[in-house]
Amino acid sequence: MARYRGNVEAIKGLVRETEVHRDVYIDEEVFQLEMDHVFANTWAYVGHDSQVAKPGDYYGTTIGTQPILMVRHTDGTVKVLHNRCPHKGTRITTESCGNTGKFFPLPLSCLEFQDRRFAARDPPEEGLREHRRRTEPRRPRHEPGQACA
Repeated sequence: MARYRGNVEAIKGLVRETEVHRDVYIDEEVFQLEMDHVFANTWAYVGHDSQVAKPGDYYGTTIGTQPILMVRHTDGTVKVLHNRCPHKGTRITTESCGNTGKFFPLPLSCLEFQDRRFAARDPPEEGLREHRRRTEPRRPRHEPGQACA
């Protein structure tokens, strides 16, 4: 049951001159309204460029419900991107800050991410191919022209 969506008077009643209703802090519907109407429609401060002073420096935070990365690019500019691999959907990094050099190595793949592009890289030293060989189910081989099971 929606108590606040579309009910301006109920929303106004959440904040009074001397008190704030607890729903402002704990109600899921109020939270979603804030995400939809505040965070989705305004600029949000991510950080200061001094937090990413050198090329490859990054700073991670969350704005609303979105994990964000602020990165000093190799050309000296500061870029802000979602902390999500567009290929697999995993986080690009779980660290809150650091220096990645020229590329973010992506977990679970042999790809690197730089400036919204992918580049192939060698598997991690532990051997991603070996890990996959041991953990993925073996697929039966079949002859060309034969139907797959």
